[in-house]
Amino acid sequence: MRPLHHSDIAEAVRVLLPLSKQERHAAIARFIAFAEAADRFRKRTGCLHRVWGDGTLAAAVARSPRARARGWDDPDYASCWALVLDAVIRHRTGVGLGL
Repeated sequence: MRPLHHSDIAEAVRVLLPLSKQERHAAIARFIAFAEAADRFRKRTGCLHRVWGDGTLAAAVARSPRARARGWDDPDYASCWALVLDAVIRHRTGVGLGL
């Protein structure tokens, strides 16, 4: 997966919001795996992956339905941010999602 930016996290959060709380953990793990696969494909071929894009998390979620961004005072919105950040940290540190 390519380096993360604020927009990657924000887009992933917006995609998780419409999902049930039970679906979110599996969904973010899947999107991270898609971003990883797309990045490997890009490095190997020099081309974008036709479905998952350029290896960024934002590209991996780009074809998914999403909710509008909300304010930080919305507990569900803040919870999705925490979930995405935790998943990315676990992935980057090799801890795994373990959810």
